[in-house]
Amino acid sequence: MNFSNRSPSFVRLNPHLFEAWSAEAGTRDGVSRESDLHDAVFDECRRRGWIPLHGSMAARTHRTEGEPDFVILADRGRALLVECKSRTGKLSPAQAALKHHAESLGHTVHVIRSLEEFLNLS
Repeated sequence: MNFSNRSPSFVRLNPHLFEAWSAEAGTRDGVSRESDLHDAVFDECRRRGWIPLHGSMAARTHRTEGEPDFVILADRGRALLVECKSRTGKLSPAQAALKHHAESLGHTVHVIRSLEEFLNLS
């Protein structure tokens, strides 16, 4: 798929690819509520002195459709793109498209389902 001139919101995904990207590892483990994971990631970022950039879960934002939940400015000049999901949560088509496009540009979008998975990123 060529994403070079398209916003992720206009991408039409192959249903088989979408299912593969949505079925991330660790679906049996992880949090039951995504908001609990967001809170834990915030706390861990604060503990480490990292800057978590995040939109509100309570209201629709004007951010890019499919954008990961967190863009984290970490130590050693690193930036982490992190999408939080509950143990049964799946990526939306826009999230899967953005993930694929970002990865085609050499970035990694980490889909996490537990604080342990987040801790393993560093």
